[in-house]
Amino acid sequence: MTIAEAKKTFARKKECELDGLYFNRLFFKQRMGSKMVVGGHHRAIQNALDRTMLPPSHDDFIPRLIINVPPGYSKTEICSIAHVARGLAINSGARFLNLSYSDNLVLLNSNAAREIVKSKLYQSMWPVEIKADTDSKKIWHTSKNGGVTATSSQGQVTGFRAGHMDHEIYTGSLMIDDPVKPDDAYSEVVRNKVNNSYNETIASRVAIETNPIIVIMQRIHWDDLSGYLLRGGSGEYWHHLNLPVIIDNSKEYPEEYTHGIELYHGLDDGWLWPFKHNESHEATLRSHRRKWSAQYMQEPTKRNEETALWSEKLISKARESLIDLSGTKERTIVAVDPATTNTEASDEHGIIVASKYDNGGYTVDADFSKKGSPLTWAEAVIAAYDQNDGDAVIIETNQGGDLCESNLRNAGFKGRIIRVHAKKGKTLRAEPVVALYEQFLVQHKAGLIDLEDEQLDFDPVTQKSAGKSPNRVDAVVYALTELADLGDNTEEWLKAAIKENDYD
Repeated sequence: MTIAEAKKTFARKKECELDGLYFNRLFFKQRMGSKMVVGGHHRAIQNALDRTMLPPSHDDFIPRLIINVPPGYSKTEICSIAHVARGLAINSGARFLNLSYSDNLVLLNSNAAREIVKSKLYQSMWPVEIKADTDSKKIWHTSKNGGVTATSSQGQVTGFRAGHMDHEIYTGSLMIDDPVKPDDAYSEVVRNKVNNSYNETIASRVAIETNPIIVIMQRIHWDDLSGYLLRGGSGEYWHHLNLPVIIDNSKEYPEEYTHGIELYHGLDDGWLWPFKHNESHEATLRSHRRKWSAQYMQEPTKRNEETALWSEKLISKARESLIDLSGTKERTIVAVDPATTNTEASDEHGIIVASKYDNGGYTVDADFSKKGSPLTWAEAVIAAYDQNDGDAVIIETNQGGDLCESNLRNAGFKGRIIRVHAKKGKTLRAEPVVALYEQFLVQHKAGLIDLEDEQLDFDPVTQKSAGKSPNRVDAVVYALTELADLGDNTEEWLKAAIKENDYD
């Protein structure tokens, strides 16, 4: 190496040690072959991480950190990959315990950090030696007793610890990157398992209490790990960097976050990362209400469990396959609740497929709901009927029943059509169907998030879901009413229902 090259390497080394974002950009380009597109949120995240690397005696030191940021905003790249590699550059004896919901995901992150450390560029600045006998994705150690252990947040974490028993210098951290898979966050069982696991096992996996614990995740549910910790679930106080997709500095920090310490991010009002999302994407992002409020705005909705017909617990149980479906499928119904207009502002046509089994169980199989013309919904109904081997289609006669049936026939449907006339309001019609759910007789198959949103948002007083007509709810009520032969026996079914709401 020439003197000029040595000076350049030394200057680059010092810059990486002083500026974590420079380190990120340098090794991102090495790994990906392209420049890292930097946004203001990257600097905010890096500033927060840098404070976890200070000596515990420093006034700005952060021992417990929660970072909430939308999906696809480089949180894993910065926190679970580059932060680990840079930490070992600063102290090759630092120990990291990396956790995530998926073994595969956390192993990929661990391997990416390991490849950075082993790279020629990194070694030219920090000749960190990785022991040959521990050189794997799951566990890799340095010759200075540092390194990484990577595993699932729901797996075996005992036997490993992050950091060392040293109060004076940075010795590593425990990283929890997306502890729950988004689809599983609506399972109370999975959420409770992760939240309880934090207190019972994960929190003790640091060598001493001053070793940092960092939670990096998109918000998914009101009671996900972030919400649980910020409301005092562990008894610890957490510095909280909250980064919604649209920054509004006028918003007050939530009072319910009794154990959260708001971190000032220094970003202006407006889109968090305009390069990624801006006004042209807003309509699409907002189209899924639950995902928008939770994963993008970091404000998961807490629904009113007392007045809801379908509570979070009830929908969660329906998704957990509690009923035995080993019996024979007796019937499959496609129910349609067409919207009355066809404009951009119109509601979707509710089209739901449901089945009955000979052992008394019911399934909600698929959601074919969509916007469009009468021909559009008719073709969707026929597709739902054909793909699920349906034996009948249900149409409500209150809103142009004759026209709806003619529309289906004109589109080529030749099967059986059942016409129903709604004599009661939506709430009274729904109550006997809710009774089926309360008796754990209904199972939801995958892909029903929009229907579940409507069920959870359904207001028995206004009979709307999030202010809109609940066409999916209407359709599932028609389908299950027909399959269970509920008819007008609302009172009889309600007496039979389990009303204590004890779902344990």
